[in-house]
Amino acid sequence: MKFNFEATGVGSISLADPKRSCAIILDRFKELPFWPQLPKRSFLENMYVQFSEGMPGIILDEKARTIRIDAQQAMDSLEGFYGRFLEDDLESFRISEKMSEGFYAFLEMAGSRGAKRRFLKGQVTGPASFGLALTDEKRVSVIYNAELFGALTKLISMKARWQIRKLREMAEGTIIFIDEPYLVSIGSSYVNINIDETMAAINEVAHSIKQEGALAGLHCCGNTDWPMILGSDIDILSFDAYNFMTQFTLFRKEIRGFLGRGGAIAWGMVPTMADDLKKSTVEGLLDRFKKGLEALGGLGEGMSSLVTPSCGVGSLDESDAEKALDLTAQLSHLLKEK
Repeated sequence: MKFNFEATGVGSISLADPKRSCAIILDRFKELPFWPQLPKRSFLENMYVQFSEGMPGIILDEKARTIRIDAQQAMDSLEGFYGRFLEDDLESFRISEKMSEGFYAFLEMAGSRGAKRRFLKGQVTGPASFGLALTDEKRVSVIYNAELFGALTKLISMKARWQIRKLREMAEGTIIFIDEPYLVSIGSSYVNINIDETMAAINEVAHSIKQEGALAGLHCCGNTDWPMILGSDIDILSFDAYNFMTQFTLFRKEIRGFLGRGGAIAWGMVPTMADDLKKSTVEGLLDRFKKGLEALGGLGEGMSSLVTPSCGVGSLDESDAEKALDLTAQLSHLLKEK
């Protein structure tokens, strides 16, 4: 699928009002709108909490703003979990309204605006990041428990598929981003994980997305092992191009291979740090992007591309969040003209 610098977002928005958030998104991103995660509305819309429903052993304390897993309880409940999975009971893996008012408001508002769009975008938290963030009573991450990590990966896959079936009622195509902020820790002395098993889990989620006829994207908001990601089974790579363009463009061979397989790049050229936003103009971002692409030479011409903020805008104040979204839409327009 060929993209021509359509604008979309990563996921989180700093507003608490679901309908206002959706109105802003639908007005600015007419070609490729996305449903908003609203962490300032509720802890339940935290990127890990939001997709935790249906995972055995989850212990959620909304008041204390904590989430963990009871490993023994989870192990004791895996038979029922896998029963639902093997029966392909997608509805039992749904994202409930209390966990995502933004998703349900988006379905309502996007559906009320007439004809089907070319694409709608959703997102799930990736298995590597979820598996590292979710810990048991001994503070051991789920990623180090093969049985629980396998179940968590299937939970995410089912939630992605459930989303797709809802979104495709209003669009010709659907994109699901697998959000993996923890991939920046790969190779560090602080995180020791099995890379092959981790990438197998990411690919499992990507395959589930494709099984539903959607495109699988992966978003990482920092520097990581780009050849490893470019060699995965995703369709779209989304990254923080504002800060890490130089590091990314070092891997021309791998980028060429990814694009040759039909892959697309989502360039996160709009910063999501308040200080960087204050000094940003759309003309300045366009110039920064062009200079960054020079390292790719002719490889950058005609590639399938999207434009996004460098990360979610859920941590910004409302005015900065709106500025980031405005700049993304404006940059998309300028790039299409060029």
